[in-house]
Amino acid sequence: MLKAILVSAFLGTALYSSYAQVPAPGKKQDKGILILNAVIHDGDGKRMDGAWLRAEGGKITAMGTGQPTEAQRQSCEITDAAGSHLYPGFILMNNSLGLAEIEAVRATLDVQETGADNPNAHSLIAYNTDSDVIPTLRLNGVLMAQICPRGGRISGTSSVVQLDAWNWEDAVVRERDGMHLNWPSRMTGSGWWAEPASAAEKNKEYAQQVSALELLFEEAAAYCSAANASMNPKLEAFRHVFSGKTRLYIHASQPVEIIHGLNLAEKFGIINPVLVSGSGVAEVAELLVRKNIPVVLNRLHDLPAQAEGPVFQASRIPQKLVRAGLTVALDYEGNMEIMGARNLGFVAGTTRAYGLSEEEALSLITRNPARILGIEKTCGTLSPGKDATFFLSRGNALEVKTQELTSAWIQGRRISLESKQTQLYEKFARMLQSGR
Repeated sequence: MLKAILVSAFLGTALYSSYAQVPAPGKKQDKGILILNAVIHDGDGKRMDGAWLRAEGGKITAMGTGQPTEAQRQSCEITDAAGSHLYPGFILMNNSLGLAEIEAVRATLDVQETGADNPNAHSLIAYNTDSDVIPTLRLNGVLMAQICPRGGRISGTSSVVQLDAWNWEDAVVRERDGMHLNWPSRMTGSGWWAEPASAAEKNKEYAQQVSALELLFEEAAAYCSAANASMNPKLEAFRHVFSGKTRLYIHASQPVEIIHGLNLAEKFGIINPVLVSGSGVAEVAELLVRKNIPVVLNRLHDLPAQAEGPVFQASRIPQKLVRAGLTVALDYEGNMEIMGARNLGFVAGTTRAYGLSEEEALSLITRNPARILGIEKTCGTLSPGKDATFFLSRGNALEVKTQELTSAWIQGRRISLESKQTQLYEKFARMLQSGR
């Protein structure tokens, strides 16, 4: 009897543990991958029906329509996609994924340093590859992310990771891709989300805050040009921003704030500025085109900034900017941004109802983020020589009703699509089937 109790307890513990574990990273690719009869969306505007793709050593080696040759079939694990859709992995920009787990539990939060200016804060070393949220994003096609710090005037630097790794060293795709500057707001309010626009007041300290930013950049520029300056970690972080190796992400909301932010970047010769903004960009589109500024648009599934604005105001902006010739990407910044980021593909799909084609919508979360992040030579689209980071979906991956991932690979490794959510679904499905 005692033996039976101990065995039952052990099995119960093992079952609980199986639900509690994040899937282990995929095994290194030891033979070729060959996907047949797929609808390939390359992320660069092209769609190929009845197509195939071959990958080896973590890289795409060949692709085309029809059938591959016998030589191309050799030493491959063959997947007959039978009409399924093959997409490059979605790239999530401007998110604190892996830096926080449960917003209500302070011990799980590591998104912000103390103080206003933290240009040397390095978000990558705080990135948690064992986050329970990561598998839920992979199940919806998000296979890469830009991990960004939050808060203050200068939050720190972000890095790009792939979402299948034992630790942050394994995960990194591009380290310190950008520094994040939060431009001061011209308006102030209580901070309550339901506060009417009429309750906001002018920020009386705005001019002083802008002057303080200019002074900081002047100090950094002087430091970086000095021959024998004493080591200053905060100012040292600006060196790659001035050289163009690290991008400057300017987070600004209103048109005037955007203009002032871009003026500062131009004044100090910033080579690679990127604007991170919302609906305010529509009013300065001509300026952005003239300066050729890439844009990361904040969450489109959001209420309009003005009470009188149309509900889908934000969803119309991508089409306007794309038609103007700008490089545009989407993010999911805002309330509950980490767990909600799995909806990135559906946000992109919304733009199809407001003027963009399916392939243009896809490029907002594949090719364009790769270009902005500076990883376009290896990621973002499907073509020979690029990373074998892609997934198969039985239906259109930009539509809630049709998306159904069946397989996914990151750098040639087949990854698990299990998560706590899929495990719980299976658990209670079995309970219902047993009649309990």
